[in-house]
Amino acid sequence: MTQYWVIRGGERRGPYEESDVLEGVELGTVRPNDLLWVEGMREGVPITEVIANLGASPPSKPPLTLEPLAPGARGAASPYRPPSARVDDLAELALGNLTYAGFWVRFAASLLDAVLLLVIAVAIGVAIALVAILLGFRVTSLRDEAWTNLVGFVLSWLYFATLESGPRCATYGKRAFHLQVLGADDLTRIGFLRASARWLGRFLSMFLLMIGYLMQPFTPRKRALHDYIAGTVVVVQARYSRGLAVTVIVLAFGIPVALGALFGAGIAALGTGGR
Repeated sequence: MTQYWVIRGGERRGPYEESDVLEGVELGTVRPNDLLWVEGMREGVPITEVIANLGASPPSKPPLTLEPLAPGARGAASPYRPPSARVDDLAELALGNLTYAGFWVRFAASLLDAVLLLVIAVAIGVAIALVAILLGFRVTSLRDEAWTNLVGFVLSWLYFATLESGPRCATYGKRAFHLQVLGADDLTRIGFLRASARWLGRFLSMFLLMIGYLMQPFTPRKRALHDYIAGTVVVVQARYSRGLAVTVIVLAFGIPVALGALFGAGIAALGTGGR
């Protein structure tokens, strides 16, 4: 009998039988943006593309329950063997045990996105300046050019809206922590327009004295104001590195403080030397 594995957030779960997969679709624990994989395939394919070819009808039985392996019970040590099923597989998801992303991991992801956007913006600015010089145009100060602000807004919008509505449902910062932005009602991939509304909502969350962000840890599903505006949630698809989150946050606050201290010390030294 063919065995199937479900891939979500880059993590493979299984094996399952065909009836288990169909049952998961009926219960909503297998989502349309999940991938289905069987041995011999190079990569998984979206559930929605293959569900019509699964002929069995979902059985009327309790949700799938998986038992842990007995101590020492291991499969054949083959490098081509898929990973075995985990106890918290489909059965746990069937009970609705989703993990919603907390404040600090989302903050760390946003910091990574900000750094990446800054690097991209600088690269674009340098490229434009070089082209202008080669064409003989005068290169003025970037801060005096209103169009650079427009380019920055468009870049930010396309970055967040395109990636959060894409197949991975996440920006690169969120991917680093295995987070996904999904629809709040059906926990499926959102469209580009909803992702755009979420991006615009971020400004409202920011302008209201950051209350739109600060409310996030206290809402039932850890939703920020822009999540409510766009009808989204941010979920944790796989275990992420808490050490990485702490490191990103510490560096984000520590580097400016250290640079400020060095700058202040340099000014003080110059003042002392001039006496």
